[in-house]
Amino acid sequence: MIPTLAMIATAGETILGLLLVFGWKTRIAALLSGLLLISFALTMTLALGVKAPLDLSVFSVAGGALFLGACETFPLSLDEFLQRNRQGK
Repeated sequence: MIPTLAMIATAGETILGLLLVFGWKTRIAALLSGLLLISFALTMTLALGVKAPLDLSVFSVAGGALFLGACETFPLSLDEFLQRNRQGK
């Protein structure tokens, strides 16, 4: 079961990372990335102690992803470009 979960987590990281880089479905990708990072941080805390996720700034990155998910506009994203094209600007 662990190898399967590792492959799912790796695929999720890759897909969400690409979505964030390209700026497509940015809000959803950011919120899901934040949740994934929080789950990593909590798992690392339970397995290795609180020092490991703090050393790797996992909590900070999770907070950044959740903060990005709270934004309403993403000016330099594919989402914004597609929305402008739909509106004819």
